[in-house]
Amino acid sequence: MKFKLKKVVILGTMALVITINPSFSSYLTTLAYAAHPSKQSSLSNDAERPEDELNGLLGASSDQEVYDALLEGQSLTDIAELNGQDADRVIQLQIAQLQEQLQQRLKEGSLTREAYELQLQELPELVSNSAQTRYTILS
Repeated sequence: MKFKLKKVVILGTMALVITINPSFSSYLTTLAYAAHPSKQSSLSNDAERPEDELNGLLGASSDQEVYDALLEGQSLTDIAELNGQDADRVIQLQIAQLQEQLQQRLKEGSLTREAYELQLQELPELVSNSAQTRYTILS
């Protein structure tokens, strides 16, 4: 299967943003609710957040640790390996999470069956490439 470089970069970036965005938005939510302790009880949930599961597989202690490592140019697989974790498990988790999102979009009707099947087929390679890509944002 041949990919155009631009398509790989765009889709890889999307996968990375999907991975980081929930972590970053939860970080902002935590900051917003820190000023209002009375609202914190509605935020407490014993269920594991998807980013907590990712952090565990990466061997990271916090969302911020992952975010900082990514900004410094490490890939997700680099982070996992530096912390003695299995990078393949990180990739499998991301694939599973994105498959769930695709299924939800199909169910809601925002994705056709044909588009769903095509994206599902491309997902493993795109996620694997994205997880191994180092994005140098800070110099």
